[in-house]
Amino acid sequence: MKSDQEKIVVTYALPYANGQLHLGHSLGFIETDIFIRSLKLFRKEALFICASDMHGTPIEVKAKEAGIDPEKFAEQFSKSQQSDLKDLLVEFDNFHKTHSKENKGLAELFFKTLKEKKLIYLKETEQMYDSQANQFLPDRFVKGTCPKCGGEDQYGDACEKCGATYNPTELKTPYSVLTKTKPILKKSTHYYFKLKEMSPKITSWLKNDKTIQPEIRNFIEGWLKEGLQDWCISRDAPYFGFEIPESKKEAGAIKYFYVWLDAPIGYISSTKNYCDKQSGKKKSSWEDYWMNGSVYHFIGKDIIYFHYLFWPAMLMAMNIPVPKITTHGFITVNGQKMSKSRGTFFTLKDFLSIYSAESLRFYYANHLDRKVVDIDFNFSDFQAVTNNVLVANIGNFCYRTLVFANKNYGKITQVTEEKSLQRKIEKHLKSIKEHYSNQNFKDAVKLILQIADEGNSYFQKAEPWKNPEMKQDEVGFCVNLARTLSIILQPILPSFSEKVQGSLSGKSKKSLYWDDIVFNWKGTVKKPELLMSKVEVPLETPVFPLLIKSGKIVEVKDHPNADSLYVMTVDIGNEKRQVVAGLKKHFTVKELVGKKALFLVNLKKAKIRGEMSEAMTLVAEDKDHKITLLEVDSNLGSNACFEEMNPPELSSEVSFEDFVKIKMAVKDGRVNFDGKNLQVDGRDVVVKVKDGSKIC
Repeated sequence: MKSDQEKIVVTYALPYANGQLHLGHSLGFIETDIFIRSLKLFRKEALFICASDMHGTPIEVKAKEAGIDPEKFAEQFSKSQQSDLKDLLVEFDNFHKTHSKENKGLAELFFKTLKEKKLIYLKETEQMYDSQANQFLPDRFVKGTCPKCGGEDQYGDACEKCGATYNPTELKTPYSVLTKTKPILKKSTHYYFKLKEMSPKITSWLKNDKTIQPEIRNFIEGWLKEGLQDWCISRDAPYFGFEIPESKKEAGAIKYFYVWLDAPIGYISSTKNYCDKQSGKKKSSWEDYWMNGSVYHFIGKDIIYFHYLFWPAMLMAMNIPVPKITTHGFITVNGQKMSKSRGTFFTLKDFLSIYSAESLRFYYANHLDRKVVDIDFNFSDFQAVTNNVLVANIGNFCYRTLVFANKNYGKITQVTEEKSLQRKIEKHLKSIKEHYSNQNFKDAVKLILQIADEGNSYFQKAEPWKNPEMKQDEVGFCVNLARTLSIILQPILPSFSEKVQGSLSGKSKKSLYWDDIVFNWKGTVKKPELLMSKVEVPLETPVFPLLIKSGKIVEVKDHPNADSLYVMTVDIGNEKRQVVAGLKKHFTVKELVGKKALFLVNLKKAKIRGEMSEAMTLVAEDKDHKITLLEVDSNLGSNACFEEMNPPELSSEVSFEDFVKIKMAVKDGRVNFDGKNLQVDGRDVVVKVKDGSKIC
């Protein structure tokens, strides 16, 4: 950092506004919030800038399924996400959105400037086209078999089974999500950014920026060695995003900025939005921060390609300094990837309804440094760290010190001088400040705990309860240690710090900075609030008793012993099951074969008129007894789960009597249970039937 007066911007990867935040999202936001709070604690002029990422095909698709405007759809999730982050005690200086006038203006400025520098050109390519829908198909509007692993029903840009990335044209047996027909290849003209031409500058940056993490450096070097390819920065309609100026004239049709062009520009546009809202003589511009100050990005390792190649290349071409970037790993839960089917998936809202945000912040801080490694959220460890370290060590020392001081004195008027211990603590404080600045929060926590240990040991040896009147100076020293802990823990435990400082002459957390640390503070001590609580409740989410999976009807035969029944073979991904269904009055064989729908697979198997049925077809039945299949467009074998609930184990069974007791119905075009919508692959199950139709 250049100076205390330097203008600093800190950002975290913009959350995509198409769903709820989960436990995995919390890691990066907490890491970034700790860093920005530490900068402010050192009196740095720093801003925490963020925004909702609102553009792109996934939002276009999900909004279309929901039958609402894409902007309105994204706004709903943006508000929900901001509420969750506030509960996580993440404090932004500005939270904006990419679908804004500022971002539109800056995206067009970038595009115009890069075109003038001849770094953008037009090229005709073959794209997937739906003849029936009469439109080009963006990546997520195409599905098919993965060209790498053979996984079925994968999107046109990446395979969710093996992680491979590819172009939609590489898919085997592709089909349109819109009409289920096979797309054709049709020529379309698109804008490309000369990423390959920027390779020397990226190589030079990689060589000179010593803050790039070694693990990331290896990735970038590998990509550069393979050779960078020019980057398509436009998309055909339908696409929720900004229209590219003059595209109809230049490319023959209206084109839209690809989301990964305007999304990172959202960092700058949110800064601009913040600056434009300020007033007075000291009003700054976004250029003051981005051109003449320092910018720090925090991101997850899943988006390094965009933040270490595309974004730096654009910034270099715009003569804007490349930010310092910190990349973190993923969160696993009890050693496993977060998964609804394993009961290890938790929305942030659910988690914070049970546990305190500060317990999670402290747990993460206890693991975080600049190494790009995954962090395992182990509940037993989380409980032990919270109860035995955070509460029993830090919380216990501060609470009993303040309670004792308030009860016996009310005001600290004398403090003993412990020169040797003070020198030891001052040495720790110097290292803690360095660890915060270097984003090594794990080692900062270790030293903070050592200071708390010293306080607990000192209080215990002083035994002030034996003679309170004679021990005010020792208790006064302990009060100073509690005050110091509240200051140095402010980035990690802002609520705890506020409570401690609030008991000392009513000071608020914002009134104390690092340079306010002293060992001779005197003043009134009020009775403190409860500083923190233990973790007692086990980590779990509600389990819905029905195991519902997506399957494909591959064969339909007449039941040999019943005129109204079919015997169907259903592929549910890893196996095929025989299903006896009373659908003959409602569907022909041709209408059923090839359909992908939902099936209850943990219903107790039974023989129906001599034929074994190993699952049950789920349908919606309206008051006129019209039957509609619960059709889905998802991976075969995907679990269908109600929001904020987990499915049961495959080995669990339910009887038909148990099934009929569970009242599911259609509400607002969605399968609903207890106010929650049924989802598969992260999307609501949409049924075009009358509201109130029963699921049976």
